Amino acid sequence: MPGWLNKARYSFIIGIAPLSMQFVLGMMASIYATPPYGPSNIGVHYAMGYVLAAVGLIIIIMAALSRLRGPIAFAILDFVSIAIAGESGREFAFISNQNPIYSLLMALFWLIAFIAYFLGQQLSSSKGEAAKD
Repeated sequence: MPGWLNKARYSFIIGIAPLSMQFVLGMMASIYATPPYGPSNIGVHYAMGYVLAAVGLIIIIMAALSRLRGPIAFAILDFVSIAIAGESGREFAFISNQNPIYSLLMALFWLIAFIAYFLGQQLSSSKGEAAKD
């Protein structure tokens, strides 16, 4: 079990990188974009959402292989948060005529996903230390 637990921990750490990149792209899109068709990095931001969803699924698998409820719960929370943030972004940019509530929801669920990654990594790390003892 510690082998899969370490892999789960590292996958949580690796998941923070594209999530952080998504944050930067989102801030740039907020400043420079004119959704839905204006010139900006919004297409890259949109595509990165699919990358985040794929990474989230991989992390769920890694956490499931560790067989510990805590990392699994945080991995699922992360994936669900990414999905809600993505749907809020789609609603904001393409459906609701840029209703700011969807921008707020996108940001809040990004934050929940970030916290879930961080806590999942911390929990995996502490369980790994306990397994060594």
